Amino acid sequence: MVTILFITPDKKFLYDGKTIKEVKKDKDIPENAELRFAKPMIVYDVEGFTLSELVDNYGTLLLGTMKLRELVSKLDWRDFVLFVDHVKKTIRIFVRGGEEFIIPYDSLEFMRYLLAKFHSGILLESASFDEIQMFST
Repeated sequence: MVTILFITPDKKFLYDGKTIKEVKKDKDIPENAELRFAKPMIVYDVEGFTLSELVDNYGTLLLGTMKLRELVSKLDWRDFVLFVDHVKKTIRIFVRGGEEFIIPYDSLEFMRYLLAKFHSGILLESASFDEIQMFST
């Protein structure tokens, strides 16, 4: 299993293939961790509809090989990291317990509305080292 360290301007998150945790001290970072510079994902929370209404109306919409209804049942109220890689044009999801999957990059704009309605999750987008430095506190 690959260990991935997501470095944001103000936090570090470690996914070790099974668990997701915030890293407080650098000494807790494994040497073999792959680094991903990230910033919080932009989402659009539009009032007037709920997550359950989205599922009722668009539940059969395919996001790659997975229906929207299935995606919501796998992620809502669970610990996960969703990482949008704008260079590789991928959206990867890492779920506590070891499940990982990819959804199509072309669903990104729809996902920005959907994810705003979720009750859990760490939502990140790729960033350059310079962006991380610029926004670091």
